Amino acid sequence: MVPASILPLLEPLETFEAIRRRAARLGDRLCDLSYANPYDGAQQGARAALRDALDESRLLSLQYTPFGGHTVARRVVADDLRRSHGLPFAHRDVILTPGAMSALQIALLAAHARGGEVVVPTPCWLDYPIYARHAGATPVMVPPDGDVKLDPHAVAAAITERTRAIVLSHPCNPTGERYRDSTLTQLAEVISARQEALGTAITLIADETHRDFTPPGTYQSLSRRFSRAVIVYSFGKYHFLQGQRLGYAAVSPNHPERDEVGAELVRWTRIAGVATPTALMQSAIPRLVELTYDDAWLARRRAWLVARLRSAGYRVAETDATLFVYVKTPRGWSDWAFTRSLASRGVLVLPAPVFHHSGWFRVALTASEPMIERALEVFAQEVTQCPA
Repeated sequence: MVPASILPLLEPLETFEAIRRRAARLGDRLCDLSYANPYDGAQQGARAALRDALDESRLLSLQYTPFGGHTVARRVVADDLRRSHGLPFAHRDVILTPGAMSALQIALLAAHARGGEVVVPTPCWLDYPIYARHAGATPVMVPPDGDVKLDPHAVAAAITERTRAIVLSHPCNPTGERYRDSTLTQLAEVISARQEALGTAITLIADETHRDFTPPGTYQSLSRRFSRAVIVYSFGKYHFLQGQRLGYAAVSPNHPERDEVGAELVRWTRIAGVATPTALMQSAIPRLVELTYDDAWLARRRAWLVARLRSAGYRVAETDATLFVYVKTPRGWSDWAFTRSLASRGVLVLPAPVFHHSGWFRVALTASEPMIERALEVFAQEVTQCPA
């Protein structure tokens, strides 16, 4: 039976899924802006990489792989991280997982979260507190500042002697915030100061799933500033292969228990039943890390959508990253009433309660342009029709 402490955390998304199922009856008339499912399809380079991996004829190429993943694939990821993060990653630091969800689970387990607390800045990806509960920890939710931005001082205030981990998406899903250097430096400083003052060991779990969707040359990993870090990543987002479940957890080379944590993460893949990505996806990794795409479309679409929403009277959070924009729910509406009203007119968005927040909703940028155009017409009408 699902523990009673987890049930309230499941409810928001389950409520939305019920709304989604009813709206799905609209078929082609539905404008689905809820999830980052690319309606233009997977990246062609990624498709070719999978075909090439499947066509390989090697002994046992599609059979069981070691826990943690094939050494060759892990080494390729470590090499890629050395180039992108400027840290001396080795293959033993990289543990391949079936997507970022699995990587988050084992990262929390390896952080010895059971019996302690996990600090989660909000709004956040929907399942962070669920995974914390499942790992035997108490999630401590930290609200943003008035501009829906990360508040390092609020994070510091939430840290106690029971804090075992902090889970942070960077850039932020759902708000699309790319944390500036000053914010990252301040966050690392306050965490380090609290850790030293309390005499505790805190693991920073840096969810970098959306790091590829930032302006070129701007991304800075928190692992450069805080040594006790574990990076979580998913290949699915950048390559638009979300359903293929390929990701990893990577221990910072500066982690004071680097080797021990890496070995423990491998053990947790076995204990938790996470295992590894499929052999096919592991074989595709050397090809996938070499691929880059022209993401100019994303900046254009983000600017277009934000401008249209603001001209219609919506408040939109400052954003320059991820596949999403975060929008203030119009005055007079509750989050759920607004979501249901939109859905009744064929537009799906994710309301803030799904992200353990309130007063906002998230719009995905991966729908087709005609779909977004139809949705914008509905948005413009809904903002003027708030309930009495």
